[in-house]
Amino acid sequence: MYDAKCMIPNPYIVGIPVNEPNKFFGRESLLSFIEDNLRQNIKFILLHGHRRIGKSSVLKQIPNRIAPSEFAFVHYDLQHHAQSDLCEILHDVSEEIVNQLDLNQDNIKLPTQKELKTDVNIFSSHFLPQIYKKIGGRKLVLLLDEFDVICDDTNNILEKGLGLFPYLEKLLKQQEKLFIISVAGRHPSDLKNLIKLFRSAPYQEIGFLDELSAKRLIRNPTQGVLEYAQDAITAIVELTAGHPYFIQVICFNILLVAKNNKNWIVTRTDVENVIEKAIEQAEGGLAWFWDGLTIAEKVVLSAIVESQNNAIHKVQRYPEEPLSLLKNYGVIQIEELVQAINQLAKKGFLDNTERRVKIEFVRLWLARRHPLRQEIRELEKFEEEEVHALCKAASQQNKKEKKQQALDIYNQALALNPNHFPTLIPLAKLNLELRNFDKALQLYERANQVDPISNKEALLSALERYGSELTTQRQYTQAKIQYNRVLELQPDRISALQRLKEIKSFESPSPYQSISNSNYQVEIKNKLQTISAQEISLKTIAALAGIIALVSLGSGLVFYRWATPCRPGQYKVVNGIFCVAGITQQNNITNNISQGDRTLFPTIRNPYRDQGIKAFQQKNYQQAVNFFAQAVQYNRNDPEVLIYYNNALARQKDSPFTIAVVVPVGSKQDIAQEMLRGVAIAQNQFNYNGGFNGQLLEIAIADDRNDTQQAKQVAQQLLDDRSVLAVIGHYSSEATKVALYEYQKAAEPLAIVSPTSSSSQLQGETFFKTTPSNIKEGEQLAKYIRNQLGLTKVVIFYNLDKAYSDNLREEFTKKFEKLGGQSSIIDLAGMKQQDADRKLNESVSINQVQAVLLFPEQQFTRTALGIAKAKAESNNPRVRSLKLLGSSTLYDHTTLKEGGNAIEGLVLTIPWFREAPQSKNFAQKAAQQWGGQISWRTATSYDATQALIQALSSNPSRATVLQRLRQVNLSPQQTSGDQLQFNSQGEIQMEPVLIKVEGSRFKPLLKN
Repeated sequence: MYDAKCMIPNPYIVGIPVNEPNKFFGRESLLSFIEDNLRQNIKFILLHGHRRIGKSSVLKQIPNRIAPSEFAFVHYDLQHHAQSDLCEILHDVSEEIVNQLDLNQDNIKLPTQKELKTDVNIFSSHFLPQIYKKIGGRKLVLLLDEFDVICDDTNNILEKGLGLFPYLEKLLKQQEKLFIISVAGRHPSDLKNLIKLFRSAPYQEIGFLDELSAKRLIRNPTQGVLEYAQDAITAIVELTAGHPYFIQVICFNILLVAKNNKNWIVTRTDVENVIEKAIEQAEGGLAWFWDGLTIAEKVVLSAIVESQNNAIHKVQRYPEEPLSLLKNYGVIQIEELVQAINQLAKKGFLDNTERRVKIEFVRLWLARRHPLRQEIRELEKFEEEEVHALCKAASQQNKKEKKQQALDIYNQALALNPNHFPTLIPLAKLNLELRNFDKALQLYERANQVDPISNKEALLSALERYGSELTTQRQYTQAKIQYNRVLELQPDRISALQRLKEIKSFESPSPYQSISNSNYQVEIKNKLQTISAQEISLKTIAALAGIIALVSLGSGLVFYRWATPCRPGQYKVVNGIFCVAGITQQNNITNNISQGDRTLFPTIRNPYRDQGIKAFQQKNYQQAVNFFAQAVQYNRNDPEVLIYYNNALARQKDSPFTIAVVVPVGSKQDIAQEMLRGVAIAQNQFNYNGGFNGQLLEIAIADDRNDTQQAKQVAQQLLDDRSVLAVIGHYSSEATKVALYEYQKAAEPLAIVSPTSSSSQLQGETFFKTTPSNIKEGEQLAKYIRNQLGLTKVVIFYNLDKAYSDNLREEFTKKFEKLGGQSSIIDLAGMKQQDADRKLNESVSINQVQAVLLFPEQQFTRTALGIAKAKAESNNPRVRSLKLLGSSTLYDHTTLKEGGNAIEGLVLTIPWFREAPQSKNFAQKAAQQWGGQISWRTATSYDATQALIQALSSNPSRATVLQRLRQVNLSPQQTSGDQLQFNSQGEIQMEPVLIKVEGSRFKPLLKN
């Protein structure tokens, strides 16, 4: 049914100045202040306030509210004149005065920039007198917006803008009829030198709206359309504290939802439901506010937000003092942090307790975008160059085995910046090596506070080493303190429990009592027989084996266990002495999906992972977290264990978000791991920063073996699991096509984001991809061959009945023919090595081709490399001279290894390249995480996960995730390097990259 209310334009104004008087609310006392000062001939008035508080709107309203018969107002924005000189500004101001006052330019001589550079005084002596004459008895008032953009408040302020400020100060003294009202986006305490220059000038804050004005701003624009319940108005005021920008953003989104739902009564629930969307829309204004803070202010503000979140969660009346909280995160208190609290309070960001953010809407944004663990790393930037140089020097000394010199230099670096966290671990290691145990443990403890995921295991090892040292020295009381501290951090750590048992036996009152060769030995023996590979690490078994060997000397136990075969389902460890149970996998589709209850990579040995899996199966998530953390340290290159670690954390927190990732483990294990590495980085980053309102992300890993039948079964299984909100995957276009059909036809469709399938034929309402389509890859190659190489005839080796390969061939051919090129095609299926040379010779002699294009499906890459070798080894010089190009399926270390010299000069089009300028930041971060370089599949999988993370919301469903995916807009800083936004077809706008094999390496192709 038609509803006229749906057709009204949205009257709430977001992010631009309010010009219309009827849309401007409040500020009556401020405008009276301005009018009173103007009437008292106060020549200069400074207004100041937060970013987006409505400063420009106030300037725009002054001519509407203050006696236009007495004053002529001219608005001038200095925002884009930070680098302009005085003459440029005066020339622009002259033009604005004439234009805004509707004066006839024919009767007024405007000063040119050239004339002003010769004599700047012509502005005051010639131009202004003409204006005064035209406006009669009125006074000229310049309304200068963004007055502080050319003011950095250093001692050279008088020279900024080639003397703009002292010029204005002198001009006001000379010109009786000239007045200036300026607005600045900073607090007067940041503008001390400017205020000193205009000594007698009054200044006034443009603050939040009072409650009555806030209510008018909420209600009046939609009077007769929306009816705000009292609790809804209260909720908006509580969220915004009367900040007009945030009121406008929230109300703007409330009206949008009301139109969609045709529900014109607004409740508190309606307000709460638009918060996330309002935060997204306000991102620009919020970022502007954040960027104006110092590093110390940002860290303290994030600490206040974290403390406030904790107080809300624990139902505490007062949040913890922010500097105390920072201490618990390993931050040393420095003067800048102490001062930051005062500055934030003075600037109006905090309430009167100085422990809460004044604007709740800002707190919610900060909690989501600037978590404390992320922000404290910014403290590393203090004295960054000097500290970096010292650390580099210390590292060099350490490599030369000059331990004490290295220690001293590291200490200098930490003294220069006590919060340079990367220094903590190397300094702790050196202290440990030099047996400065107390200092080493102090540093390890602090490093663990800063980053428990990366540093907890190092702390545990250091504690155990010190405990062992103390035990050797028979300082049992001190040793027990170390091991008990280990158990505080990891209650089920078997090695620490065992050491404490040993110490207890050593502390026996009889000086002659030895370890029993019966009871004690049997106890350990029984424990080993009952612990499976999922419960005990090889390192722990080795330690316990050593104990048994000692206590069973002469008993023959070791030989007996070595000689005794294992029972079925077990295998030998520790030089064949012990039997432990292996992990068995049943052959059904359910066992191809895991969130931590089984491994999909059984050929990768990791005893800590196996213990974590056992704990996860038993729902002992704290124990699982501990074991998986050790598994990550054991094999940092394995993404599966990092994902399981985060899944255990998410289960601990309860009610996790669940996303599935489908990878080809059974057929292409390397590619599966490449994809999982991107997913793991995004998940770890999200969970490390506290997730979304405390909810963490869980990843279900599924293996479809890149097989269409299994892909269909996996898709059905994921659809049946109601906790799964969306899917990342599958790998090939063929597997993706089959799965996509299942996801789309379901009663509640499931969004799928593909990081690897680029076929342009794959489309649908629920389908998105983070890799450029074959249309772009084909177009890029066609343009390069035709325009850069100047070639017109090519032969394409491809797979006729494979979705990806055939689609790329089709898209390339369409574009190449439009550019005037011709192509012939050869199917790779069934091709043998001896066929390759014949096909190449025929292509050259019959079709006169000048280049070979290799578009193989992944399983045909070796066949494609055979063609490259045949070209290189051909007796026909025309064949050898053919240019060689290909698709992203050939971007692999196997291509370099097996192709050798035959692929030198090969040009490939790929979705992402780690050496591209926009990609380097992410590539370096990922390489640091995984201990080696990453592929494009890792990058696009990271982007897919980031997109789905942004699509999450409080209480999400498959429908809301799907809807929000269409609105995703990620900046390059939030992705692997490019902006990410889906068009109506679910495609991204990212361009593929051309690379070339040079010197057995992939390198970016330099364009002519």
